[in-house]
Amino acid sequence: MNGRKYLIWGACLVLLAGMAMIVPAASASTNVPTQSWLPGECIPQFATSLPVFGPGPNAALPRVDARANPSLLVKMVQSSREVLPDPQQKPYNPKDNAGLACPAMTTVLPTTIWAYEIWNGAGTTQLAPAYWPAVTVEARRFVPTTVKYENDLPDFASNITSLQGLISVDQTIHWADPLGTMMTCMDNPQAAPECSRPYTGPPPAVPHLHGGEVPSQFDGGPEAWWTPTGGLRGPAYNSFVPAAYNQAVYRYPNAQEPGTLWFHDHALGATRTNVYSGLEAFYFLRDPATEPKNLPSGAYEIEMAVQDRQFDTTGQLFFPDGTGNPVSNLNGTPPNPTVHPLWIPEFAGDVVVVNGSPWPVLKVEPRRYRFRILDGSNARFYNLNFGSAPVYAIGADDAYIDKPVKITKVFIAPGERADVIVDFTGLGGQSVTVTNDAPIPYPMGLSPVPFSDPMCAGGTCPADQPQMASIMRFDVTAPMVGTDTSCNPSVVGQCTRVSKTVRLTNGLGNIAPGIKVDRVRRVVLKEHQGPGGPLEVLVNNTKWDGTRSPGIAADFADGISEKPRQGSVELWEIINLTMDAHPMHTHLAQFQILNRESYDSLTYPAAWADAFPKAPTPTCDRLDPLNPCPAYGPPLPYNNNGETTTLPNGQTGVPVVGGNPSLAGYLLGNPAAPSPDEAGWKDTAKAMPGQVLRMLVRWTPTSTPVKPNVTLAGQNYYPFDPTSGPGYVWHCHIIDHEDNEMMRPYKVVK
Repeated sequence: MNGRKYLIWGACLVLLAGMAMIVPAASASTNVPTQSWLPGECIPQFATSLPVFGPGPNAALPRVDARANPSLLVKMVQSSREVLPDPQQKPYNPKDNAGLACPAMTTVLPTTIWAYEIWNGAGTTQLAPAYWPAVTVEARRFVPTTVKYENDLPDFASNITSLQGLISVDQTIHWADPLGTMMTCMDNPQAAPECSRPYTGPPPAVPHLHGGEVPSQFDGGPEAWWTPTGGLRGPAYNSFVPAAYNQAVYRYPNAQEPGTLWFHDHALGATRTNVYSGLEAFYFLRDPATEPKNLPSGAYEIEMAVQDRQFDTTGQLFFPDGTGNPVSNLNGTPPNPTVHPLWIPEFAGDVVVVNGSPWPVLKVEPRRYRFRILDGSNARFYNLNFGSAPVYAIGADDAYIDKPVKITKVFIAPGERADVIVDFTGLGGQSVTVTNDAPIPYPMGLSPVPFSDPMCAGGTCPADQPQMASIMRFDVTAPMVGTDTSCNPSVVGQCTRVSKTVRLTNGLGNIAPGIKVDRVRRVVLKEHQGPGGPLEVLVNNTKWDGTRSPGIAADFADGISEKPRQGSVELWEIINLTMDAHPMHTHLAQFQILNRESYDSLTYPAAWADAFPKAPTPTCDRLDPLNPCPAYGPPLPYNNNGETTTLPNGQTGVPVVGGNPSLAGYLLGNPAAPSPDEAGWKDTAKAMPGQVLRMLVRWTPTSTPVKPNVTLAGQNYYPFDPTSGPGYVWHCHIIDHEDNEMMRPYKVVK
């Protein structure tokens, strides 16, 4: 069983037994110790309206048209929003789910947020106010967008009302570190007083267009950050044209296929805190020539950013840093406070927010609607059920699938997007509640619904977070306007792609005919434990800075081991050695999931550990039989001593790299094909515990046709040079993980 499940679950049980006593003492922030937690069960559900962008009667704000405004100014600012319902209008629950007293709520303040505020390029006309999430940007394919990003975020050191005071940045993890204390704190967390305190200086930030095929100079990588004051910039900072000390100019080609992208902050080691604060937004890329025809549009196309949060008794965001009662903040204390005094391995909120509103309601007509759904949470997976309303998937991440697929649930992980049509036809006068049954951590953690477990009396355990089983509600009570002439996904031939997806796989678990695979890259996901629990989570047992991992530094002077050739196709085998699922995300390159296959989770990890060097070294002591060399890198030389393999499609002599032992002899057979709704192009995919995730990654635009049995390696098909600039990254999109080492840089080479 997952140790974290019982650590957090045990804390939750204690919470339910004694909430009335501990609520007044609950605090999250070192800088604001008077902050008191408001249990999510106390907040009334379905008491706020869903904020909607775009046209129509439900729209709170219009989207930003980047075609009409190809140059934009996007300011990162501190603002406020009325998020929680007014207790004078919507009384708060007097008791929690266990029947214990909730705090008496008479009023709440507007919630302080960090947000993107959008102006025209000249900065003379505001196109969208600061909002959480930010107002959606709509771009047109082949019409580039130039964005001047401006960091105007306040710091707590000079402004005690800054949100930075409530959301603590741990200075002992590998992070942006504008003031230069990181190496001292990383190597010896107790060396200086500032190591144990939250960062309060000028906030580093950098926006990343998630899913974008963009030059690495404008990808918004984790080391490309800059600050609002002092002219402090990360080593990968770039600007399309010279910019002011607190700005950077990015240019997005928008040449890729249309789909649902999003942009969010990506500062090294502060992604989880900056995104939690509100720095995220949808970015729609449209192309009428290639998109499915006649999809629900206008007032009937709605974005849904689903996240989990905690709040305090004044309505402010509450983010645990371990300083309050370890039970009262739900997430417990940092597991290894002498190493990382403020880092929580996986944030679990107790309030669902959709488009920044808790458990909202939306009135809809009895017709078909298109919903673009984003899992924007730190760590929470969602398995969404739309009740009696039929649901059809038409796209995943930033790509359309070939034809609609009827699905029973929308299963998404942090960073993933689902593009669906929900049919409310025939449901007039009814309400449809969107529910969720995914636990956190996934798949064995706090569960919003009762679940089976032999450790519980009678074999059935109670729900740990029953309020998280609800997401939002649709009231099908709006009067019908005209007739529904949108495409009907239940009819064969409607709502389909104009041109078929370029296939690397056949969608059934096999490599598509004619695909030439240039390399197999076999890597692992590994979590390392400290005395109290997770210490860090690693990609390929390697630090973000590979020069700090001897097994990688020995072969790569720059510490960068992933160096795929432009135009090439690689088969990535991601072996999950942890107890959790991890949504793995690649920048620039999109991929198609080949299959997932279980391996013997006892014998392969032992063989992996046994492959490490036998002689003790400072980073390889072999005291722990399954974790002999934390952060050493892979156990074998990265080129696997020249190993080659034969693929199931008959291709022979394919080089294997990654430095990890073969899975041959450890696989359990029956590889599972991806579900039909995830069988197209993806940029984020779930790597499940006890399995190897196989995916074909290609460093060309998704629309580039295949040349049968011919490699494109060495050829560039992007409208820019992907080999220039600081390079890209790939990482787990549980942002609490990526902030503590579960991310690696990579470079595309010629």
